[in-house]
Amino acid sequence: MYYIQLKCYAYILDQTSNRLQAFRLRVVVEREEAGEEEGEEEVEEEVEEEGRGNPQIRINDNTFQDTVCDWLNSDSDLDNYNEPEDEVYPTATTRHIETTTDDDFTPHQLQIIQAEDRANDRAIQDLLPNDCFTFDWTKDKSTFKAKRETFTGIPGPTFDVADTTPIDIFEKMFDVEFIDSLCDETNRYARQKLDSKDKTTPTSRFHRWTPTDRQEMISFLALILLQGLYPLPSEESYFSFNGFGTMPYFNQIMTYNRYLLLKSMLHFVDNNTDLPTKTRLFKIQPILDYFNRKFASLYYPQQEIVIDESLLKWHGRLSFAQKINTKVAQVGVKSYELCESSTGYLWKFMVYAGKSKTTINTDNNDNDDDNNIEQTEQDDRTEQTLSDFQPTNATAKIVFDLVQPLLHKGHTLIMDNFYNCPLLARCLKLRQTDSYGTQRLNREFIPASLRTISKTDLRHGELVATYCPDLSLMVWRDSNLVSMISTYHSLQIGTSSKYNRITYKPSIVLDYNKNMGGVDRKDQYLSAQNIERVRTRVWYKKLFRRFFNVAVFNCYVIYHTKHPKMSHRQFRTILAEGLLKTYRHIDLTTESRLITRPCGRQTTNMMMTTMTTTTTTTTTTTIRRNTKLSLMNRPIVDGNHFPMRATAKRGRCWWCSNKQKVLTRTVWQCIECGVYLCIIGCFRDFHKP
Repeated sequence: MYYIQLKCYAYILDQTSNRLQAFRLRVVVEREEAGEEEGEEEVEEEVEEEGRGNPQIRINDNTFQDTVCDWLNSDSDLDNYNEPEDEVYPTATTRHIETTTDDDFTPHQLQIIQAEDRANDRAIQDLLPNDCFTFDWTKDKSTFKAKRETFTGIPGPTFDVADTTPIDIFEKMFDVEFIDSLCDETNRYARQKLDSKDKTTPTSRFHRWTPTDRQEMISFLALILLQGLYPLPSEESYFSFNGFGTMPYFNQIMTYNRYLLLKSMLHFVDNNTDLPTKTRLFKIQPILDYFNRKFASLYYPQQEIVIDESLLKWHGRLSFAQKINTKVAQVGVKSYELCESSTGYLWKFMVYAGKSKTTINTDNNDNDDDNNIEQTEQDDRTEQTLSDFQPTNATAKIVFDLVQPLLHKGHTLIMDNFYNCPLLARCLKLRQTDSYGTQRLNREFIPASLRTISKTDLRHGELVATYCPDLSLMVWRDSNLVSMISTYHSLQIGTSSKYNRITYKPSIVLDYNKNMGGVDRKDQYLSAQNIERVRTRVWYKKLFRRFFNVAVFNCYVIYHTKHPKMSHRQFRTILAEGLLKTYRHIDLTTESRLITRPCGRQTTNMMMTTMTTTTTTTTTTTIRRNTKLSLMNRPIVDGNHFPMRATAKRGRCWWCSNKQKVLTRTVWQCIECGVYLCIIGCFRDFHKP
């Protein structure tokens, strides 16, 4: 960095201030590059020689910023600075690159993409017989005989949802065995941590730990739900009441210290499990397996399904963190997900854990710190030579692992160019599954007539198509070249309307834009109830929060099939309140309200507190003055709240003086409350719940 700073200063001074000073700095840089010692006498001699023929030149300082920008754009030293970026930043994937020709890639990108595509094509060849590698491409549309498969599945919930409540759906998703396993593993981990003297100090709050049970664990999950509904800047704010923007009822559910203990001790697997090898997902694998089984057993997707990637934001140290520039999170834990196109229901998923490598069970895997996760080598694309590039997770294998239970049912699978290739489309078609999506033209078995096409070969809106008996390939010129592959789309044009303009597009493009957003639709719902935003140092606990959030969203999709009028937020609110009422016996819907004293110069220092003594015959009411009117229990209308004419002199109307900011006297007061109120308007407004 010192070298770059000298170069920058030298260039700026050369353009804006003193050429002799710039020359002096340049000499220092050249000597440093050559490995020579920096002798002051030699440097001054060269500067004097330069000064004889070059007088000082000064220009306006307003050009300083422009000069710096020109230098940064023109000089290549910063771009060529040799720093091992792969050791600092997660490896970026080539995901969502919609460019279709080789000219749109840099040489390095093109080399990596071609190596990936060759490896993926080799992986899919194992799934096809030898007679499937011939593609007779032609522009004759009559050779394309493929039709869309008939859907034979029964979409929707696999159980009756007509008379169910949100809690019933939740209990289907989170059964008793799952909650009990969370309690058992959490209690076991707490005992292990307390028995280990080197992990706790004598004054640690961990010594306050008491074993948890099913009711408390469900209450803890309900608190997590409420945190997504009402986001606050810190977790502590939920448990303190100090004015607006706080949640006064959280302390009634659980104390803040107990919440922190449960959050710290939450665990999912026994660290002392005797396994020959432990994968990187060892700490969370039971949760992933459970949710995969539950998601698939409770719901069957419609005909259109989508495979895409999702990214959970994580900026901590993690060996298999990925970088996807087109995602909102950009850096985090990547998962491959199969979702229903119309609703975003997550049916099956795979968490990407990097290169298939395991950690030996002699490693210190019982610690939750990320530093103990064995660090992998750099990504295969940089560690291995491109000739023998063979990734463990080829995209074709990922697709088949996700879609395997849905084959032979007539589904239509929509994917982008990260997955699509002619071999994969043919392989799926042989298993009665259609597919379509964007396609990179540098993949194997793409005809040469389309592989070499460029933007200049087509005018805006023009379309080129080629066919074989079971596949169709199309290249359409929009602002860029858009290439698509399909197992049933032919050359058809559709219309779309936007901003009162009718545009003409190929039907496959319209279908892709309509149905591809299944995973993004699910992520959009989750972003509005972001319970994963709570900071934690343990990556797998944040991953648990993500899939817990997804599970609640899937519960909403199931419930919404028979109750379409309920919104996502309403479902979560009713679910959280119902869980607390059932398992904690806390009913938040009937909590008494608080009346706060209004601000302003007309407010008085008087508080009217009703002290009622009930006897068999009479009711005595006492009004206490000169006390603070900050809190007063507002009565619930469930008793004898009726107006009565006061026997004493007139009194000041409480509602007019505190709400309307006017001084009004009345002879009417409430029998139950003993508060003076105007009979018209104020009496009703005061008792309104």
